[in-house]
Amino acid sequence: MIDLYRIPARPELDSLLHEALFKTEVAGDIPNYSSDDQLAQQVFRKLKHEVDYSVVMGKTRSSCAKRYFARYGSDPSTSTEVPAESLPLSICRMALLRLRH
Repeated sequence: MIDLYRIPARPELDSLLHEALFKTEVAGDIPNYSSDDQLAQQVFRKLKHEVDYSVVMGKTRSSCAKRYFARYGSDPSTSTEVPAESLPLSICRMALLRLRH
């Protein structure tokens, strides 16, 4: 079982995300969604537009390693927030969690 809160940026994550969000298998090279800012922004926009308008992303005020977050839901008690070392990674982790919810 894959822990979507801790999966690192790698082709496995990118492939899972591509298949879940774009509903197609990857043909050829897998886009680097979890490590590329522009590709992660595409994921964010598609998720926000087609799945859940309540998704947000940003930078924390913390000085720890996990300085970025992505979140879905607007109620503090039921929202899901995913921290990560980079913004693309937090977006991709959150997107997979949201799509599997």
